[in-house]
Amino acid sequence: MMQKQIYQWPPLSAKYFWLVGPNLEPQKDVTIHDQFLHDRRRIPELLGRRIRGWFHGWVILSSHPESDRWTLWNPVTSKTIRLPRLVLKSEDYEFIAQGCLSSSPDDPSSVLLLTRIDEPIIHFCQLERKQKRIKWMKMSLAKQLRGLTGDNDATLHCLVCCNGKLYALTHSYKTEYVMHVDIMVKDGKLVINLLRFVDIPSLTFNNGISSWEVFLKGGCRELFYILVGFDSEEKKRLGVVYLFRLDMTSMVWEEVEDLKDAILFVDLAYDCSVFYRPTIASEAGGYLHIIGKMGKVMYSYNAKDKTISVSSMPSFLPTSHLSLWECGLQGDNEIVVKSLMNDDLNINTMRNETHEDNIKSHLLNIPFDIMETIMEHCVGLEYLNFRATCKHCHLAAPMIQWSNETALKRLKTYSLVSPWLMVFDNRLGIITFTDPMFGDTYFIKTPQELIGDIRIRSSKYGWILMFELGGPTFFYNPFTNDIRKLPFVPYFEDFGFSAPPTSPDCMVVACETPNVFIHFVNRESSWRGFHMDFGNIVSHSFAFPTCYGRDIYTLDEGRLYAFRNMDEGTCFWENVVAQPPKGCGCRSSAQHYLVKCDQQLLIVCVDEFGESVEVSKLNHSTKKWETVEHLGRHMIYICDYTCICMEAKTPEMENKIYFPRLHTKNGKIVFYSLETCMFHTFDGRNIAESFSDLFGTKFHSNPHTWIEPSWF
Repeated sequence: MMQKQIYQWPPLSAKYFWLVGPNLEPQKDVTIHDQFLHDRRRIPELLGRRIRGWFHGWVILSSHPESDRWTLWNPVTSKTIRLPRLVLKSEDYEFIAQGCLSSSPDDPSSVLLLTRIDEPIIHFCQLERKQKRIKWMKMSLAKQLRGLTGDNDATLHCLVCCNGKLYALTHSYKTEYVMHVDIMVKDGKLVINLLRFVDIPSLTFNNGISSWEVFLKGGCRELFYILVGFDSEEKKRLGVVYLFRLDMTSMVWEEVEDLKDAILFVDLAYDCSVFYRPTIASEAGGYLHIIGKMGKVMYSYNAKDKTISVSSMPSFLPTSHLSLWECGLQGDNEIVVKSLMNDDLNINTMRNETHEDNIKSHLLNIPFDIMETIMEHCVGLEYLNFRATCKHCHLAAPMIQWSNETALKRLKTYSLVSPWLMVFDNRLGIITFTDPMFGDTYFIKTPQELIGDIRIRSSKYGWILMFELGGPTFFYNPFTNDIRKLPFVPYFEDFGFSAPPTSPDCMVVACETPNVFIHFVNRESSWRGFHMDFGNIVSHSFAFPTCYGRDIYTLDEGRLYAFRNMDEGTCFWENVVAQPPKGCGCRSSAQHYLVKCDQQLLIVCVDEFGESVEVSKLNHSTKKWETVEHLGRHMIYICDYTCICMEAKTPEMENKIYFPRLHTKNGKIVFYSLETCMFHTFDGRNIAESFSDLFGTKFHSNPHTWIEPSWF
């Protein structure tokens, strides 16, 4: 009997994935790093080679750095097939994108195919053993691709096997399709016909996504389409993941809501390889793992809750399951509280009960009229929690129309401890709110007007400034369900506003080179446009427009700019008011956030993975940033398009910076303390976890922002 064996190694340099033979399970008693060092010495076939694909139980290996020598290796039988040298110009080897094996080498029609990223050419090698000499050949697919896409520069990439057939993606500036790559070996010659198979999924891109990469992966009878989005053209930071599975019956792409026991790997560092296993150990399955461009970071996408975990080393352990209290809005005014137990995050299966009816409580000993009096002094979070306790409390706290005059008076005298993290989930049609201190999570139904390609651009004073791609810009208050549309304005990335839209002084600004638009919401019926002369500067990204007196300050890669006298109907641009602060603010990987704190302008600089967090204030006289070591009673909330600074209501919240991230173990919101210079999470009012960077945290792939709860 063949001895069971398992190998684990880094596909393409310093990365890892599980390769297991039939009926084998991953080892659980060794660390990934130790296993890698052990197997590296045991597997000489991997030394000096890069993994370029894994098909039909065979691993495709190429030499490194030049991909001139190719090998097929079966890790279960240890059998190796060495192929002749692929002779190319030295500069052409880097354009070899991927290898694909059409069938097992035991099949007389088996062919190894290599795609190129620079031109529509396939290099191939027929593995028929009866041939006197195996040799490399090449074939141009330019004519077929041009006829199918209408693009002279179209290429083919992401060759995959599924259900015994080959498929690939076209890369074209005009259109993209999934192609069926039909291979025939006739009279010893290879014939390839490209057939249009299915369109790619129709996607709406998330906030801040400016570049992306797409992948196709087949496994058994499943075909996956993966899109990985980044927040910059340099692909510095992963921001969103889309994962689709093709229904082979209806030929419709369906977004994957749960990978269950399956596991996917995408390697962005080399060749953008994709690996897939339909079943694996339960603690490892259910994730799409993405290895970053530099090969040092692993992003793990959970399709169930659409979160992305970040780790410096691969982690196959799922996040802990939480019991969350949720509240929802039905119709226009009915408040419903439901319990979301364990890992059941499907809104369709939420139980319609507030708590176990037989829970004993001292509250039942309070006379009903006294309980009603108590509830007259509760609003918002307190009211919802009380109403969810039991049937007795539910009766004492009847449904309230928070828009009526009596309720508004109560709400105006009520102040919450902190802004909430707000997440839009258009798949489930819900909006969730998470309290950063206590971890309570609430939800409301997403208004019908907000279901679609809605993008968040700013959040302050309990209002969110949003726009629909190709549609209107509008304010939205999720607590009153108030939507206020603004006059049409062209597409802009960066927005800011000076006051709530209910204020007579509310001014909205939209910035993008070379134009600036402003709109006084309650004074004018249209936008004012200014065409700015930026000299030789081609492009600016004006992030976090912040009103300061009569001026608006913005950031571009840490540099501070100003638009002067905006409220007087004129606009003057001041180039580089201040350079980025020293320290992490000067690093290309740093993220910068601008916010007004009382009468100060603050900039928060965060290294890519939180290794360094710094706060500085602007000295308007010297036009330089000065380090801030303590925020006093203030606290800062940062997000992609939102930066809020406010005075803390409790001592536990002050002198901290709150991130839109959750700890992967306890699920609590992460904050950075300027006192300890460490990251932490709360357990009630106490510190629960302490750590030095953002590895081991996760963030939402769905659109999200911070919002100050406001019911008026």
